[in-house]
Amino acid sequence: MSSETNSSKAKASGSSDRRNRQRSKDFHHRYAALCRSKNIQPLPEIVKPKQKGRALLDVYGDRFKGYDWELIVDALREDRSLRFMALRMRKTYTEGSACLLSQRCGEGGGMEKPSSLDKRMYKQLLDTLAVFLRTNKVVETFIVEGLPMAGMRLGTLVTGLHQNTSLTELNLARCSIGDEGCEQLCSEVKFLPNLQVLNLTACQLTSKACQSIADVIKFQKLQRYATSWEMSLRYGDIKEDKLLGLRYLYLSHNPAIGDEGLLQLTDVLKEDAWVLQVHVCNCGLTDSGAQFLIECLNLNNTIEKFDITDNTNISNEACLEILVKLGAKLEDDNSDSSLPGSAKSSKTLAGLREHSEYLELQLDTERNRNTQLESMVEQLQLQIGDYAEKRNELSRELSVLIKARNDLLDKVKKLESTSSKKSGILRKSHSESFVQSNQHTLEQLVATISKSVAVVQLGESGEQPQQADAAPTRRVIERSIGDGGDGVEKAEDPNLEKKLCH
Repeated sequence: MSSETNSSKAKASGSSDRRNRQRSKDFHHRYAALCRSKNIQPLPEIVKPKQKGRALLDVYGDRFKGYDWELIVDALREDRSLRFMALRMRKTYTEGSACLLSQRCGEGGGMEKPSSLDKRMYKQLLDTLAVFLRTNKVVETFIVEGLPMAGMRLGTLVTGLHQNTSLTELNLARCSIGDEGCEQLCSEVKFLPNLQVLNLTACQLTSKACQSIADVIKFQKLQRYATSWEMSLRYGDIKEDKLLGLRYLYLSHNPAIGDEGLLQLTDVLKEDAWVLQVHVCNCGLTDSGAQFLIECLNLNNTIEKFDITDNTNISNEACLEILVKLGAKLEDDNSDSSLPGSAKSSKTLAGLREHSEYLELQLDTERNRNTQLESMVEQLQLQIGDYAEKRNELSRELSVLIKARNDLLDKVKKLESTSSKKSGILRKSHSESFVQSNQHTLEQLVATISKSVAVVQLGESGEQPQQADAAPTRRVIERSIGDGGDGVEKAEDPNLEKKLCH
């Protein structure tokens, strides 16, 4: 009985320990425990009823004290539960020589600097945020607004992004990261598999930063192609939820971007089918940039929204044409609208005149669009004619090549037959020459034999004088007729020949 009691107590203690460990990794429980241990009143922005027990943190920290930030930093360092984390500042801060200053304070406005934004505390906060991104495997939204993150400050945060695979939204609005910070951030963002929203509003970006963002879009497009190809093997289905890439870009209030930066973005977006929204409000755009955007929208049918408001150098005609390209539903006189000339129905003469001007403007835009489409159709028809001529030329060249190949094959066959006949004639001529040479040899042998017989007969008749004392030796050449051997010389005595004859 006692053993059962001990085992039940052990199980209960084990479950309580696990529960305590889980609570220690929950931000709200950890923050409440730290406040109790230090006898500090918790911030109502964190423990208010509608957020209690929920996995989110969304606060404005302009009025936080130093000890408040210390408790938040300690709780975030151990957190594994937050899915939504947002630390915002209502004012935009810059980094001074010894502390962080708000823009008004830096301009000499005389505003008191919050004690929580000293450089030591700010460094601890950034280190904690990097650890939070590295260890929290469920966070989906990460927002930091109004804090300066240029240079090494952003590098600290980027180290945490390197190992994060759950983040879907990254918001660094008003953080003044600059072009170098944007390039450093994009070098890691392009590898984040689930990131869809990138907000770099009012971050002091120029056209150079747009080039870094365009490189991210291009890289992720190639990655999607490779992933789609792997999924399509063995007749597999392509699942869009497995594809990665940015879908929403917020680059507003960066006046230095200009038309050049927009050109770099639109050049990439012409061949992209993934990005859905781009926001470039108050980015120093003109009608030239609007023309770049119109050319992009002529080729890209995926973009749902391209916000170019607050760019005062873009004409109303260009804005209206962009809305038409985006397929926006233009409001009539029976509905509300933000476009000029589309106010609520009014029977006054001024209202009718304004609406008439608006309709004329819309009609001119449609006529211009119709003219552009007609010219495009003519160009396409000319291209089709050129392609047809090239095809005919290629077919003629192909027929010439086929004829030349057939002629070459006929010549090869003729050469083979001629060579076979010549080889037969050559063998016959060799055999005839061999027979002639043998016949000539036989004739020479017969002549030699007849000459030898004549010599013998001449010796018998004694027509040639002979000397008794000398008795010269005659040389008789005998040839073997049967085997065609060489002549053999034999020395014979003429007296012996006579005796043999007798």
